[in-house]
Amino acid sequence: MLAALDRDDRRGALTLLMRLYGDAIYRYCQGMVLDPDQAADVHQTVFVEAWRDLPRFSRRSSFKTWLFAIARHRCLDALKIGKRRRARFTADDDAPEPTDAAPNAEDSLSDRSLLPPLERCLGELRPDSRTAVLLRFQDALSYEEMGKLVGELPGSLQARVARSMPVLRKCLESAGITL
Repeated sequence: MLAALDRDDRRGALTLLMRLYGDAIYRYCQGMVLDPDQAADVHQTVFVEAWRDLPRFSRRSSFKTWLFAIARHRCLDALKIGKRRRARFTADDDAPEPTDAAPNAEDSLSDRSLLPPLERCLGELRPDSRTAVLLRFQDALSYEEMGKLVGELPGSLQARVARSMPVLRKCLESAGITL
């Protein structure tokens, strides 16, 4: 990718980035926004921004870290917009939540019955905690990589993940899932 950038081949560099990190970025977006359509929109926005900013990529971090940082910011933006929209347009708080029937990246998991409760429980975490849990367990980033991505100390992120795990366990147990 760096060679493609050095020869000013943005299309080639972006193609490689999408091939290497596209699925992981989508899974992260899906885990953050909990809506496959919105995740697809955010995913596309991430790569549009990457295309725009490739010439200014400073090489201070890896491409993976750079893309996840863009994705994190766009997911947080989408969550804020969704929160404002719900506050403005929710007429009936007792209306059932829309169901997620569209296929997503987690369809390959062997036990799909765990996904709805897991997504609901992840949705109950604060966005910064959800980000830390997803980056650690879904995207298998080290705490050091996570720290570079979100601009926090690795120890703080490790503590946030550790505090989130009992909350997730309790939520899943209340849904009848024992771990």
